[in-house]
Amino acid sequence: MLISYIIYRSHTLLLTLNNKMYTWGRSSLTSAMSTPIPRLVEENNERELATASQLQTFSSLEDLESEERSELFDLIDKFRELNISEDVSLPQLVVVGDQSSGKSSLLEGLTEVSFPVASDLCTRFATQIVLRRVDSDENYVKATIIPGPEAERDEVLSEHLRDFEISVAEEEFSPEWFATILDDASERMGLPGPSERIEGTPEKRFSNDILKIELSGRQRPNLTIVDVPGLFHSRAVMNGQNNLANQEVFRMARNVDPDGKRTVGVITKCDQVQPGDERGVIQIAMNEVERLHHGWFVVKNRSTRDIRDGVTIAQRHAKEREFFSRAPWSCLPRERIGIDKLKPFLAHILLEHVRAEFPRLINEINRLVVDTENALQRLGETRLTPTEQRMFLTRIANEYDRLVTDCLDGRLREAVDTQSPLKIRTLIQNLNQEFGFTMKITGHTHQFKGVNDNEGTAFLRPADAADSHTDIYTWIRNIYHNSRGPELPGLVNPNILIEAFREQSTGWSTISRRHVSKVVGIVTKFNTEILNRVIADENVRRKLVTNLTRATTDAVNKAYQQLDQLIEAERSGILLTVNDEFTKTLAEAKEQRVLGRLKKVQAQLQPANSAVGAQAVNALDNLMRAVVLSNEDTAVYDIHDSLKCYYSISLKRFTDNVIIQVIEDNLLGREGPIRLLKTDYIAGLDETDLANITREDWQVASTRRELTLRLERARSAQEAASMVSM
Repeated sequence: MLISYIIYRSHTLLLTLNNKMYTWGRSSLTSAMSTPIPRLVEENNERELATASQLQTFSSLEDLESEERSELFDLIDKFRELNISEDVSLPQLVVVGDQSSGKSSLLEGLTEVSFPVASDLCTRFATQIVLRRVDSDENYVKATIIPGPEAERDEVLSEHLRDFEISVAEEEFSPEWFATILDDASERMGLPGPSERIEGTPEKRFSNDILKIELSGRQRPNLTIVDVPGLFHSRAVMNGQNNLANQEVFRMARNVDPDGKRTVGVITKCDQVQPGDERGVIQIAMNEVERLHHGWFVVKNRSTRDIRDGVTIAQRHAKEREFFSRAPWSCLPRERIGIDKLKPFLAHILLEHVRAEFPRLINEINRLVVDTENALQRLGETRLTPTEQRMFLTRIANEYDRLVTDCLDGRLREAVDTQSPLKIRTLIQNLNQEFGFTMKITGHTHQFKGVNDNEGTAFLRPADAADSHTDIYTWIRNIYHNSRGPELPGLVNPNILIEAFREQSTGWSTISRRHVSKVVGIVTKFNTEILNRVIADENVRRKLVTNLTRATTDAVNKAYQQLDQLIEAERSGILLTVNDEFTKTLAEAKEQRVLGRLKKVQAQLQPANSAVGAQAVNALDNLMRAVVLSNEDTAVYDIHDSLKCYYSISLKRFTDNVIIQVIEDNLLGREGPIRLLKTDYIAGLDETDLANITREDWQVASTRRELTLRLERARSAQEAASMVSM
């Protein structure tokens, strides 16, 4: 006596109906029923082969005379042929049973199709048997192969499997013919033959391809059976006398259905129960030991001897009815005895559930189409040919240019943090302002003075700023003494002003280079952020950045070269300006300097009433000495005022030129490092570079193939479903 279960629950082996499953099992099974069917074959490759189990699934277990019902179950079969069960759960019933459990005989009784005896091929690949009622008098049998998920990824292999087709008249169909088909199919799938040692080729033990056998005729029921490679374990078959609480099948059933509301129990091979043990089996069948919501059924299987003796399916049914009509089995409810009662019971459960869950199934397929399309869109378009590759990069370049332009113009289309690299315009504007302030406050070597010899406010250093000289006049006087040429006494060597300006502007190079370096850092972060946004494929992004590295480095170097040219132009050679501010400011400085001297002797121009004449003469002498200085003092003051006026003009000019020519033109301009990814660059790539940049790595390519196949399956299922009115 052997025990089987029918359980319906989500993620158990088959018949997913509203995320519920009808599962057949028996007491000796040790594998959990939570294993998804699409992965079952792969997991079997990792298990040691001991005794074999098999799974059988049913889409319908009754003669469906209604055209509407037949159409509905044909659609479910179509879904299965499309391998849509890889992605959504299909309505199916599953039979689980070890070898010698009477499972095949049970299936024969349910389907009235004779299964091969002593063949292990059914345990190595799935076999789908489709029975359909047709109006034609010509009954036929046709065998084909449905490529599995792995074969679908290989176009050549998939075509090789689809070419397999064998047709034969129904009267020629027999268990021996069935076994021959299994042998031929295994060879086409690349599996070892019966005489080969499969232990030496573990990768070839199983195939996820499906052998489809179609049988049609006027008397055929609308029925589909999927015989799937089963679980493997080393546990011995347990007799019905064993403690049920200790049997693995009960633990499995409780795991998926703790309350027993979704489980149907089946006791097989009741005719093999030893005399005297019938009472224990009957107690189980009466639902008194392991209580199940749907109760238990008992069946008598056609034995191997019956098959050898030529006992037909019809004779098997008759012998079963005769066996259960005798004591002690006759005490069991008639509606729970035999295949004739089990078949309509299962048919009713399955059909009602399929009808109820059909809308959900269609919704899942529709959602699968949308989700898969979105996933493919995130991967980007295919890029196999040079044209596709160039178009792919061109679209990236256009999107990149749009984002760069928006960010530089300050037109962000989303809210970002104030320190985000996307705020490049704000960040650089702030740096430019800081640069201008730093140049004005700390750009000069010596602190300029006002006309009254006080600290001037135009270039006033902070209190803690370092100053190499305490008095600029002393510094100028030293230059004046050390730079005398052939000029006459009282005249100034024209090179003195050039030398003084160079030393006074020594700090410009350091300050400006530091500023450009900060901007380059912001540009680099900005570029990385933009590329991350427009290129989802990390592999493409990395290759594109690598390909642009040299051009990026050249663009940055060009900016530094432009800075060097500006520094050279301002600090080397002669001093040049046509700015009217120079002469105007210099004249004002001289006037203010003379006016300041006059104010010092102003009091002397207020003579007392007595000795007016003598005091007036003395005042004029003092005034003369105040206004007319020595040649050296005059030269020092003139150099200071000229240097101060020119320095102010040159400082503004240099600061603006750094911002405009170095920052804007070279770093942010059309040839800058953030503008290199453009359509002209893409157009100039040869096919080798295109392929190297856009070639997908194996993970992305594999994902794309998987998604493409999934979308094809889902769309085909969508189209097939649209032809059915529910």
